Amino acid sequence: MLLLMATSASVSAQDITPRPRHLEAISACRAITADPARLACFDREAAALLTATQSGQISVVDQADMKAARRSLFGFQLPKLPFFSGDKSADDVPDRIETKIVSAQNLGRGRYRVTLADQGAVWETVDSPMRLSAPRAGDDIVIRKGALGSYFLRIDGQIGVKGRRVK
Repeated sequence: MLLLMATSASVSAQDITPRPRHLEAISACRAITADPARLACFDREAAALLTATQSGQISVVDQADMKAARRSLFGFQLPKLPFFSGDKSADDVPDRIETKIVSAQNLGRGRYRVTLADQGAVWETVDSPMRLSAPRAGDDIVIRKGALGSYFLRIDGQIGVKGRRVK
């Protein structure tokens, strides 16, 4: 399945339609009954679509790319945009990630900032439980969704601690 996204510096979430005008134009070509006129319509509209793609007005994204994008944005609250909600597959939206810590920084007061191997995502612990050992590079980390938009970080098999993604 392909997904088309209209891009523009001034486009807001309300301006984006699930069906760009280029697809509507190609769809309209199908209704033409005369073969030469239908072919001419398809040729004209396909050329317009390719031109829009090459100029950056439209981007074509397949399901694998969308799944990778959703995974890379794990932990961020995304707006409800058609190109993130158009595909109803629950497999594309992870509820947890498992990866390794690349680096860790002590923020004081029992809080830490960790950089993950997964696309360089940066997370911070929000709570500071007494028995949490300091995270280190190479430690395993599991981050899972909690209730009401919260996330829990389980570092190297220790007790889970509330966290948030910062980058």
